[in-house]
Amino acid sequence: MTTFIKLALACAVALLATTDGATAQPAPPGGTAHKTTAKGESTVLVPPQGGTADIPAHINTNVLLTFPSAIAPKVIGSSRDWDVKEFTDGLLVRANSASAAPATLAVATRDGQIKVNITLRVVPATSEGMTLVRFSAASAEDAFRAAVEAEVEKRVAPIRAELAASKKALDAKVRDRADRMVAGKLLRRLETVKLKGRARNDDNVIIHLTRAVFLGQDAYLLFDIQNRSGGAYRVAKVTVRGPRGSDHTGPASLASSTIDTAEESLVGVVPAGTTGAAVVVLRQVDLVLGQSLKLTVEEPDGRGRIVVDRGIVLR
Repeated sequence: MTTFIKLALACAVALLATTDGATAQPAPPGGTAHKTTAKGESTVLVPPQGGTADIPAHINTNVLLTFPSAIAPKVIGSSRDWDVKEFTDGLLVRANSASAAPATLAVATRDGQIKVNITLRVVPATSEGMTLVRFSAASAEDAFRAAVEAEVEKRVAPIRAELAASKKALDAKVRDRADRMVAGKLLRRLETVKLKGRARNDDNVIIHLTRAVFLGQDAYLLFDIQNRSGGAYRVAKVTVRGPRGSDHTGPASLASSTIDTAEESLVGVVPAGTTGAAVVVLRQVDLVLGQSLKLTVEEPDGRGRIVVDRGIVLR
């Protein structure tokens, strides 16, 4: 719930901040309505009444400012720390020193569609700097909408980064905990037992038991699925039961050349004419030591069922 509250508050603050400046409609970073299109590039939407743009730049880096039509012949600037070169429908700006003070440029197009005050400022190499900024005329509604989106993104981005960092830390903790659990099981018991049971169904799909691996109080039953039928064998369910019907089935996995990702309910698919290696976890195996177990493998809706009820006795 905390995450949703943060997101809601960020959106509310963004809307309030933008509404307060509705006349000029600024949206940092980048001004009136700033949309990042690629790394180092952005588009600024300017409403009919004019707007502002904040452009970060790296030292010794040319920044190209383009406009949809010819600009007025004289650009009014406020600093000598920046080199400004004018051409028909744009400007090329460059900070001439690392200590260059922020500069303001007043630019307008000859047809009057765009009037914008541009603030240039030097940022360190660790921060994003622009190399291309496109100015485009827009309706007041479109510019306002883009400004809101830009402000919301600005407020939400740190929260998104915080959540990503938290998830990364949580993933690491989960992995560490799983590793400790496995290590503890290894200390209690690690043993491999060979098995020789087998069974087949009417379609000539054969299960060959290979071995069981004891790990702590659980065990892993490994077997091969040899598909001699004319079609793919789609494993949907694997179960292991004790002599009195007790269920000791854990997760199952299948390594084969084909996985049907369209059906998440499937364990896996063994193509015709191939053999897939499979494993199923046996829970609380200590309760059925010395007793005969039954392995059942089947396709969706119980089709192609194969039952191995001999040769699975763990000690």
